[in-house]
Amino acid sequence: MAKEDLIKAVLYILNILYAVFGLVTAATGIWFFVELTEFVTLRNTNHYLLDYRVYWPQVAPWFFILLGLFVMMVAVCGWCGTNKESRGLLGLYTIFLILIILGQVIAATLIFIFVDGDATDRFIKDTVYDGYYNSQSNPDVFKQFGRIERKLRCCGANDARDYRSWRNDLPLTCCLDSYYRATCDFTDKEANERLGCAKVAAVYTKIISSSIAGASLIISLLEITGVILAWKLFNSFREVEHYITERKEGETEC
Repeated sequence: MAKEDLIKAVLYILNILYAVFGLVTAATGIWFFVELTEFVTLRNTNHYLLDYRVYWPQVAPWFFILLGLFVMMVAVCGWCGTNKESRGLLGLYTIFLILIILGQVIAATLIFIFVDGDATDRFIKDTVYDGYYNSQSNPDVFKQFGRIERKLRCCGANDARDYRSWRNDLPLTCCLDSYYRATCDFTDKEANERLGCAKVAAVYTKIISSSIAGASLIISLLEITGVILAWKLFNSFREVEHYITERKEGETEC
């Protein structure tokens, strides 16, 4: 029994870690979706009426959200199966964990393959460029593009020179430091040294996606441990049931 108690204790800890990972993954997916939507809404929708292609940055947030929710449900299943010593729940838990591991490995591999692809750069850069040009004629888009410049500490679509063709000065959003102090009062040096938002957004997208994919691979190692322990506990409950003999009518324990 001491061995079973140890396995159960480790499974409790692992399921807590799985639940936390699932919560963080789902929250990251929601945050990623909100950030991506902020970029996509900058675009001129008339340019994309006939573009029915789905790019992986648009799919990735939904995958992270669904994965996180599924991991949390599986963690609850594993906790209940361990607590109630239910072979049925432990069996489902083991199967679901294997499916999660396979899904995470496949998804992480695809992300690492396509994250540096031209399609990703094209989607991000086209979105930023379209938003920038749309901001020249739409004040609301101009304000929204400015929020992106302030958030990513970038300037223009390609660089600060983008503004020279239609403005006499740089917008204030190109001149704010991390403490929201203007640095272009006397010189535009810092703003001119900033990268364009297209490049910065593409790099951030790759970093975020690669980080989540790497974290998924790391947590999959813990999930493999959970599969092994759950299977051992599943078999130990079967051995206990095998050795419990049915009493005959009128027979006492002694």
